[in-house]
Amino acid sequence: MAVESFETGHEDERPELPRPTGLLDVLSVAAVALDTRGRVVFWTPQAEDLFGYTAEEALGENATRLLVRPEHLQAVSSLFTEVLETGRGWAGAFPVRHKDGSTRLTEFRTMRLLDDLGDVYALGIAADHTLLQRVETDLALCEQLVNQSPIGLALLDPDLRYLLVNPALERIDGIPAEDHIGRHLRETLPFPDVDTVESALRQVLTTGTPLIDQYHVGRPPADPEHDHAWSLSFYRLADPGGRILGAAVSVVDVTERHRAAAEADRARRRLALIAEASTRVGTTLDVQQTADELAEIAAPALADVVAVDVLDSALACRRIRKPDNGPELFRALALKAAHPTVAERAADPPGDLATYDGDRLVTLCVHTGRPVLVRHVGAQDLPRIARDAEAGALLARAGVHSYLAVPLIAHGEVIGALDLKR
Repeated sequence: MAVESFETGHEDERPELPRPTGLLDVLSVAAVALDTRGRVVFWTPQAEDLFGYTAEEALGENATRLLVRPEHLQAVSSLFTEVLETGRGWAGAFPVRHKDGSTRLTEFRTMRLLDDLGDVYALGIAADHTLLQRVETDLALCEQLVNQSPIGLALLDPDLRYLLVNPALERIDGIPAEDHIGRHLRETLPFPDVDTVESALRQVLTTGTPLIDQYHVGRPPADPEHDHAWSLSFYRLADPGGRILGAAVSVVDVTERHRAAAEADRARRRLALIAEASTRVGTTLDVQQTADELAEIAAPALADVVAVDVLDSALACRRIRKPDNGPELFRALALKAAHPTVAERAADPPGDLATYDGDRLVTLCVHTGRPVLVRHVGAQDLPRIARDAEAGALLARAGVHSYLAVPLIAHGEVIGALDLKR
């Protein structure tokens, strides 16, 4: 069989075509053509691999003599006639005799062909049935694993653009699958260290060495107010011929583990702080020294600005029971800032006396004997925290965003308050 070639005269204008996938090589698909008398007129190298006969042994021979056992001759003859006379193709699996004498189940796709002279041929496309079943099973298994896996999975091309994502990844990052496809990896990652992730993936593509359990923290579009944590693993994908297809990424949501670890770390730090405070605070009966030690411990571990204010009546040992909504006179004993800030100027200097009305939060704290917390300080909260409007303006300028007043209690009596600002 001769194949004519043509020339355009412009070799450099030929389009750049994508490389073959290699799947046909894996399947080893064979092609065999027969004339109307059943003689082999076309025999590919894959047919030699599949049936055992070389082209020299098969060409010109009757296919039934080579490939069909006597008990199957009638069925094959009927199918052959039907294909040639009706033009309807036939597909199915059929037992074929191999050159070594064994019988092998082979899957066929047969069809009628006409050449330019009007001659009729039968073309058979064939592959090993067991191999096709295994590939089909593998594909079905892969599809089910990908779709039903609780682990987020993504396939990326060599340019790190999404080719496929599974439902679990949709749930993890909150982005629909169709919104991933074709987009670059960095367009969907909620991590501040996205450059590090890309660099790691390119290293995997270059070396072929997987990277397992890479820990990353970020805020996904579905929950932008809270940190989430993920464990990422990267693998290179290549076809049987070694051509790099891209990368696979697996994503495991480890947010609960991250939060538990963070909480455990906070608990350890609290215990360490308590242990340190127990050895440093209250080692003498001197009130001023105790207040200074308390402020030193609390800043910066608990707050950016810490003040210790004691009721003047408690210092004078003349505690007088006042109405719960009345003003209180405080003496500032200690002030500590974790770093330079104008908020320090808003606090009462140590040694000063200041009266705070009953609606002030520090007064509410000593009246009730309970902590008073403002998680998110707004403009409406500053008048109840600061001593006056000027101090409130300084706190706003410093960016105070949370406030906590904790009662100081001795022998069952409230003697003052620990004032904490962040």
